[in-house]
Amino acid sequence: MIDPRKMEAVAAGRGKTYAILSALYSAPPSGELMDMIRAGGLAQQDDSPLGDAANDLTAFFRESAFGDRLDSELAAEHTRLFVLPSGVIPHESFYLDENKRVGGRVTAGVQRYYQEAAAQLTSACLDLPDHMGVELEFMKFLCDIETQFWKEPNWAGLQKSLDFQNAFLSEHLLRWHKPLCEKVLDETKLGMYRALARLTIEFLEAERAFVPDLTKVIHSERRKVCVCES
Repeated sequence: MIDPRKMEAVAAGRGKTYAILSALYSAPPSGELMDMIRAGGLAQQDDSPLGDAANDLTAFFRESAFGDRLDSELAAEHTRLFVLPSGVIPHESFYLDENKRVGGRVTAGVQRYYQEAAAQLTSACLDLPDHMGVELEFMKFLCDIETQFWKEPNWAGLQKSLDFQNAFLSEHLLRWHKPLCEKVLDETKLGMYRALARLTIEFLEAERAFVPDLTKVIHSERRKVCVCES
């Protein structure tokens, strides 16, 4: 039997991870974000590849000296990787459009998901809809909705939320996160961005298995509720 309280915490934790990843792709890390990661915001207790990647990112900030030098180094590397045309180009359309046309058909397809979910995304004001930071923020938005539905629990709402997550992952994020992250690993020697790329790969690969499985469970639970109520 699925435990709604436990799953509420799981959804909230997933949302927090998506939020941190989104922030790191969207801009150089703020002092507040660095402090949160240093305090163990991403620390994992297990020795899985996902746990190792999260711990590596935490270790970078714990072992790095505070100050303007670190801020300048991270800002310069973020610009080089994710802003300059010579960087890795953090847009889905660059990887999936046959002409690598940013802002075209692929970008429009991503935007339709946001509209259908009535998502209000802060980073969308600054970047195109298919920017990695924006897509990760959308998943955070969906996880936050899922978290609220676990409180009741609302099985119909959970089914819709998980269906959205599953479809967006399979049709968008999971189709291009690895090529992007592999380019980051090839391009940077800075520990933070190497850890970010590894964490993105490991977390989204874990989501590849987790979300479809949970979606099936929710569908099953909803059928049981419908039978009991009929």
